[in-house]
Amino acid sequence: MVQIEEKNTREDIIEITEKCIKCGLCKELCPVFKALREEQTSPRGHCILLSNKIFSELVYQCTLCKACELKCPLHLDICRAIKKARTILANREEDNPELKKVLKKIEDKENPYL
Repeated sequence: MVQIEEKNTREDIIEITEKCIKCGLCKELCPVFKALREEQTSPRGHCILLSNKIFSELVYQCTLCKACELKCPLHLDICRAIKKARTILANREEDNPELKKVLKKIEDKENPYL
């Protein structure tokens, strides 16, 4: 049952991200990209990785602020795709130390970034 759910979730992610035209307009408003200046942490970078079925812990760096969605000319639901990717990673890698750190921060301080 879990494999079917993961397959459906993957298909949803790809359906969202493969429509990205890689214009880069989303990057100018992204607070994570502004701070880190790394393409793979930008919304466009997430779309490229996810559409290529690469599920990386980088999706945990997104603040889910939806600024990218406001600027996207196609109005892609990028944050929904990132949430779904996080679900796949969380279900697959329960022993992931990075995930444990993020969850601990949320539990202790109600904020994954503090």
